[in-house]
Amino acid sequence: MQYQVLARKWRPQTFHDVVGQEHVSRTLLNALQSGRVAHAFLFSGPRGCGKTTMARILAKALNCRVGKLGEPCGICPACTEIVAGNAIDVLEIDAASKTSVDDVRQLIEQSRYNPARDRHKIFIIDEVHMLSNSAFAALLKTLEEPPAHVVFIMATTEYHKIPATILSRCQQYSFKLIPYPLILSRLSEISKAEDIQISHSALEQVVFSSGGSMRDAMSALDQVIAFSGNHVGDDDVTKLLGLVAPRVLSQTVRAIAATDLPVLLKTVADLVESGQDLTNFCRRLSGQFRNLMVLKAGIADPALLGIPESMLPELREQSELFSREDLLRLFDAFQKIEAGMKYATQVRFQMEMGLIELAQIARLRPLEELVSEFSALAGGETNPPAGNTPGGAGPGSFRTPRKAPEPPTQTLSTSAPPAPARMERVGLNAPVHPPTTEPVLPDLSSDSRELLSRIAAGMERESLESCLLGFAGARAEGARIILEPGQTSEFARRLIRDNLSGIAQVASRVMGSAVKVEIGEPEKKNPPKQELVKRTTPSEETLLEKVKKEPVVRSFLDVFPGPVKAEKIDS
Repeated sequence: MQYQVLARKWRPQTFHDVVGQEHVSRTLLNALQSGRVAHAFLFSGPRGCGKTTMARILAKALNCRVGKLGEPCGICPACTEIVAGNAIDVLEIDAASKTSVDDVRQLIEQSRYNPARDRHKIFIIDEVHMLSNSAFAALLKTLEEPPAHVVFIMATTEYHKIPATILSRCQQYSFKLIPYPLILSRLSEISKAEDIQISHSALEQVVFSSGGSMRDAMSALDQVIAFSGNHVGDDDVTKLLGLVAPRVLSQTVRAIAATDLPVLLKTVADLVESGQDLTNFCRRLSGQFRNLMVLKAGIADPALLGIPESMLPELREQSELFSREDLLRLFDAFQKIEAGMKYATQVRFQMEMGLIELAQIARLRPLEELVSEFSALAGGETNPPAGNTPGGAGPGSFRTPRKAPEPPTQTLSTSAPPAPARMERVGLNAPVHPPTTEPVLPDLSSDSRELLSRIAAGMERESLESCLLGFAGARAEGARIILEPGQTSEFARRLIRDNLSGIAQVASRVMGSAVKVEIGEPEKKNPPKQELVKRTTPSEETLLEKVKKEPVVRSFLDVFPGPVKAEKIDS
């Protein structure tokens, strides 16, 4: 007997056997049991999700005389002939090869005759969207008012191509892709029944390659069994189906996060040597970063991610290596790389340069963090925060915040109010109650740095604190505090000038009374002494010779030869 592929051998024979389409099977079963069966059905959905199978089960349920309503027996002549595809009263028509009006006229002519043996004459029209507009128009009348014994069951993968006039005359059922866990469970049952030794991870790869199609999954499993026999290895599945192993994807993602260029180039070289399609690898890697972004958004449903549940822990670890902004930039860059690979003469070079660019993209840091560090450096600090050096923590890691310098422990003066060694930071908008009497400030001529340190210690923003500590000092004049900028940068002075009101509030808390803060004049840098260079005026003859060597003058003299004299022009 000729070998029968798994997709045909294990085709569901009852409504209860259909996987992942319970909403359709339950509706049809209730309609059969209640006697409310329509005369025309339209099954639409992606490939391999059970449309033709459901049509045959419905045909068996309508013509079976032995089983219960909606439950075909599977042993009577009508059931066995429908399964074999040679039932005289059930005609399966491929609309892709019969698209003309003449073919539809022949179908209409056949529908006029009563069934030869069974209850109904059933027409199963597969890929009905391939019919021409004229053929659809010819079918309209019969489809709307067919003979009592005729039932039309149409199936299509392109619902949008069906005319509205046809849709309005049919009961429409939308089939969906089958979730991966259901396909995995079904393939596990088939493998045990067929005595096939295959690991769970290898079976997951077969399911993942199907894209939600049960028929594609069974065909892939059939191909793997033909290659490996009854003992299927994990590497056999990856090589035969042209898949990218999860290990390779994980290694590539971690190398991008760590900017490990040798690993990235080695990965591309291994893929080329093993005959892998780099375009497929790019798509799988793009899908990997899409899954990381979905996990980063807080969704961990394997069905939505389109992955086996066993891969979730590894994906969670990879998602922690990037921020959301990094993942968005990486995904956008992948789309550009994939588009460039379509027109690249050297696909490998395009892939390698693209991965190197992605590794550099992952090292970008938020703009706010860079501005804060630049402000700190402009204030005089030269040591960058930990974790920001090229050899520091990678993208997505936590960085240790910079600690503000501790203020001196000595007091301002005996008459100044006592202040703690480290003030609590206050907000710039905290209200300050003005005193009832004229404030009297102590003499701070010898403690200008300590006053500056205490004001800086009370600032809420680290950038303002760093800039203040870069100033030369501060002095008190009546109810005013003058900040002495010294030779600080213009950037630091502008930042302090823009926040004088907040600094005045902090200074008032330090002094115990309301004060006004101003910025003094910066010190002028002494320009380096330079030796005066005695310049000599070139003679008229030397200047004339230089002018004659100019290309424009030389070309002019070639056309108009003659003596050239130098004349002095009075200004």
